[in-house]
Amino acid sequence: MTYIQKGQFEFRPCKLSDVDHLVNNLRLSDVRECALVGASPEMALAVPFMEEGAKGFTITHKGTPIAMCGVTPLDDVMHVGRIWFLGTDTVDKHWLTIFKHSKLILSFLKIDYDFVENFVPQDQIQTIKWLESMGFHQEEDPYYFNSIPFIKLFYCNLDNFEQRISKSRPTMH
Repeated sequence: MTYIQKGQFEFRPCKLSDVDHLVNNLRLSDVRECALVGASPEMALAVPFMEEGAKGFTITHKGTPIAMCGVTPLDDVMHVGRIWFLGTDTVDKHWLTIFKHSKLILSFLKIDYDFVENFVPQDQIQTIKWLESMGFHQEEDPYYFNSIPFIKLFYCNLDNFEQRISKSRPTMH
């Protein structure tokens, strides 16, 4: 099942076989980010298959997986999810095409959440700017994990939040 098809690019639900291809081809920056938080690339890419409620999607180029992204529920009461994206060097070669469709991809990831968030190493300036261009906000103070500064970026899904709140309002006569 394909959700988005744009030229040679496809956005679809992920398959376990995508993990096998991507794990050996991830960008060095993504491998480093996994290591900084104590996760192996295999573990990070397997999240959609292992964690209840998690969703994962694959971006392909000419039928070959070049990235996986997804969201994992953090809080059912507050409707918060942890969003993530891991890719190969091919993502960097076609960054403009992927960037153009990022907001559409985000719409699939945020659909069940009032807020989505992630922590990005402070030195990943390009990633931080990309997320901010899609409407993410960053907290002022960094968080430290193993003495490495991370920036918390979050996205408020106001459409989902307002819809949920209006359903819970009492009807006044």
